[in-house]
Amino acid sequence: MRKAFPTVGIIGAGPLARMCISPAIDLGIELLIFEEDFKDLKAVHAFAKKCDVVTLADDQVPLSSVKTLEAEGITVRPSSTAIENSRRIASNAQPINFDYEIAVLVARSPHGQAATWAPTQILEKNGIPVMTVTPAPKMSPELSEQAQKLVLDIAAEVSLVGVMAAQLFVKEQNLAVNTTAMHLHRVGNWTIEGARTSQFEQHLRAVLDLPLGDPSMTTPTAVVGNVIAGTKSDMYRPYLHLMARTPALKFHQNKNEAIKGADVGHITLLGKDSAELLDEVQHALDYMSGEVEE
Repeated sequence: MRKAFPTVGIIGAGPLARMCISPAIDLGIELLIFEEDFKDLKAVHAFAKKCDVVTLADDQVPLSSVKTLEAEGITVRPSSTAIENSRRIASNAQPINFDYEIAVLVARSPHGQAATWAPTQILEKNGIPVMTVTPAPKMSPELSEQAQKLVLDIAAEVSLVGVMAAQLFVKEQNLAVNTTAMHLHRVGNWTIEGARTSQFEQHLRAVLDLPLGDPSMTTPTAVVGNVIAGTKSDMYRPYLHLMARTPALKFHQNKNEAIKGADVGHITLLGKDSAELLDEVQHALDYMSGEVEE
């Protein structure tokens, strides 16, 4: 490291990259976010030279760009090899009929320390993920442990460094890998309030080879709803009703324009009764989209 506190660069701007800002500030880490065209290799290279470690916000960054940076001695985590290995695993996934879908987040550091969070169940509407529930309510403790071990094994196999999200199909007591994402993922948004160490802080720890944090839950259940814009264009005014009705709601705005169909943020609610949490979050989503008015 060139100085006492390192600089981490994230290629690819967006909500997931921005949610790393708060834990970076807490840790004293300088965080730079590359918001330009990542196909501009000259601009990417100039950005990367300012950083001690470079990481990726999503799958859109060309693998060739990652390899170019590595060839010039720049540390990129996860590496191009890890990304290629994970893609091979995902390409081997076979579609199956399934009972429900879950996601398991795992973090791994360069020296092999790894940690995983409780499995998350993904709830969809018209094929679009609308809510997540953690821990996955339909899973037995034994199957939950099996899912976490499976993803930890994948992380070790591909030599992951950073956070990876694996989405799995569940059929009775059988698990099948659907996709793997070698970066922070929206299915882990619940970890901001619901885990002792969020995926965002953990990712920074992992890419810097710091000891990983405790991923255990701070609550029995965490429900997250993805806010999809409807007829309302003002995403601030709904706070008046929703904060008064359910003070425990936590809001995270993407600051995208609230045009119909746009993903504008997420809402988190923690508690014990998953049915009650789901009802409250659904009401909040319906109110923010304009489907209900009270």
